[in-house]
Amino acid sequence: MNAIPDYIVRRLRTPAPANCAIVSGSTPVIAFGDPRTARVATLGLNPSRREFLDRHGRELDGPERRLETLRSLRVDNLATAPDNVLERAFESCCRYFEGNPYRTWFDRLEEVLQRVGASYYDGSACHLDLIQWATDPVWGRLPDAGARSQLLSADGPFLLEQLQREDIRLLLLNGRAVTQHLSELAAVRLSEVQGLDGPGSRRTGLYVGQLPGPVQVIGWSLNLQSSFGVTRALRAELASSVANLSEAARLESAMDRDV
Repeated sequence: MNAIPDYIVRRLRTPAPANCAIVSGSTPVIAFGDPRTARVATLGLNPSRREFLDRHGRELDGPERRLETLRSLRVDNLATAPDNVLERAFESCCRYFEGNPYRTWFDRLEEVLQRVGASYYDGSACHLDLIQWATDPVWGRLPDAGARSQLLSADGPFLLEQLQREDIRLLLLNGRAVTQHLSELAAVRLSEVQGLDGPGSRRTGLYVGQLPGPVQVIGWSLNLQSSFGVTRALRAELASSVANLSEAARLESAMDRDV
């Protein structure tokens, strides 16, 4: 494997914030898939505890392992670990979809990716998170709002640097919370462009914007994995709408270059 970019080395060596319910023994997830080859990325809040633990809270091991842990790397921490250990941790992120991915979660987003001509499974797409640490309990159940704020402040800047350094051209935001946090973090205005009929009487908003780079941003208020009542038909309609918005933005960008 090629040498890890310096900005990723710095991230891997940064200790987890204290008292933030980080999964014990876990490592920061730089990306799910290789961010150096991806041109499209999906964005979530933070990795699931299920990336490191089974449903009984035991660390995944053997063929069930998804990502490296401190135990599997045989180190006490990454701050002082040898460079080859950091390479292993990063490689497990880059090769995530070649092993035992959490498919019941990621395949919901894969449906959207395929409509914009990308996939986790061929390296053209990856998944990023606002926070690179997995927490237990999950983000929405963290009892301390201060912990959420601390994690966003600590990890958000790395995401912005990642988007600046890599060649990602389309960023897809999964859910209202992700959309709001990115808008605040990057000081970017996301405009609502249309809506879909959501579960029950709720409406699913669609948003567009742009980050420096330029990175085209499309978000939706519905969380495809956790929102109640998300049907296959709604997922298909959302994927179609995202594809149309992406194509419209691509054509507009091409015309701007021709002017």
